[in-house]
Amino acid sequence: MSKKTILIIGSSGGLGKSILNNFDESNYNLALHYFSNPVSVKSKHHKSYKADITIESEVEQLINAVISDFGSIDIVLNNAGVTISEMSWKTNLSNWDKTIAINLTGPFLVTKHVLPHMRKNGFGRIIFMSSIVAQTGFIGAAAYSASKSGLFGLAKTISKEVANKGVTANCIALGYFNAGMIEDVPLEMQNQLKEAIPVSELGKPEELAHLLNYIISEKSTYLTGQTINLNGGLYV
Repeated sequence: MSKKTILIIGSSGGLGKSILNNFDESNYNLALHYFSNPVSVKSKHHKSYKADITIESEVEQLINAVISDFGSIDIVLNNAGVTISEMSWKTNLSNWDKTIAINLTGPFLVTKHVLPHMRKNGFGRIIFMSSIVAQTGFIGAAAYSASKSGLFGLAKTISKEVANKGVTANCIALGYFNAGMIEDVPLEMQNQLKEAIPVSELGKPEELAHLLNYIISEKSTYLTGQTINLNGGLYV
C-alpha cells in the first residue's frame, strides 16, 4: 500500500514545525509549504515548496508540483496564519486585506485546487486550523477573528459538497498553545491566559497531533463539517 501524502500549508511557523515533527515519516510523505522561511528537509519523504497562497496561480503550481513528486495529495492541513494587532477603528485596510487573504482566501484556494484530485481518488481529508479567538473575540483582533470565523462556514459547505466522494472537511478551533503565535504574547499576558483556562495550562502540540492522527485516518469517515474545540475548557 502506497504512503499517503500530507500537504502542510504554513509548515515553517512554530506550530507548523511542532505538528510535522509528530507525523511518522514511515506512514506519510510530507509536502511542506512555506512562504518566506524554508523548512529543513530531513529525508526523501519530506519536500519543501515555496508559494504565496494568496495568488491562485502559485497555489495551482504548488498542488501540481506536490502531485508530480508524490503521486497524490491525500490530506491538507491549512495551517498558515497571520495576525496584526489593531483596534477595529484604527485598522489599516491593507492589514485587513492581508489578514483575510492569508487566513481565509489562501485556505480556500488550496482547497479549490486540491479537491478535484481528491474527488477523483475517492479519498481526502481537509483540515482548517481556526482559533478560539473566532469564537470569543479578542481585543485588537478584528481581522484575525473574522478570517478565522470564515473557516467555519467554509468547512461546512465543503463537507456537504464532497461527502459522496470520500472526502471530509473539518475545522479545529485551537485554544492557546505553547507554540506558534503565543510566542508574540507578553509573558504577563500568557500567565493571565493560563489562569483563565480551566486546566490551568497552555495546550501541548502533541495533543493536537493525536487529534490530527484520528481526523486524517481512514476510520474517520463520519466526522465531517465539524468545528472541533481543543482549548482546555476555555470555550465550551
